[in-house]
Amino acid sequence: MKLRIVRTAVAFGIAAITLSGASGCSGGSGGPESSSGSEETSVKSAAGVDDARDARKDVEISECAYADKKGVTAKVSVTNASASSTFNYDVTVKLTAPDGTALTDQKASFLLVRPGRMDTADVAAPHAGKAGASAGGAKCEVAKVERGTG
Repeated sequence: MKLRIVRTAVAFGIAAITLSGASGCSGGSGGPESSSGSEETSVKSAAGVDDARDARKDVEISECAYADKKGVTAKVSVTNASASSTFNYDVTVKLTAPDGTALTDQKASFLLVRPGRMDTADVAAPHAGKAGASAGGAKCEVAKVERGTG
């Protein structure tokens, strides 16, 4: 009878370890992730399949333009591709003037983006270009994305 209890306890322990995903040779899943260089992606949420995706894949810059009165503007879109999780996003956009001058990085926050939904925001940095300078050639790129559960 005691042997049966021991076997049951061992089987339960193995099942608990297997279901929790514990492993001695892995870095774990769902923790912070980062890519090389100054570009960084952080995933700040509970472990799960939705969280394993790179948050940068959820962000798109659909428009980037320079206008004399507005400076450099960008339209940023976030699409939550998750099937079940609501996320908050903080996106930092690096804006560069047509003449190559680096402007201040701008941040856009997207709160409570539900599964399968998209949200948009505009970011801008003022810039007074030189007289007669080209209006084209502004650059807008995603510098950093932070995603957390909402």
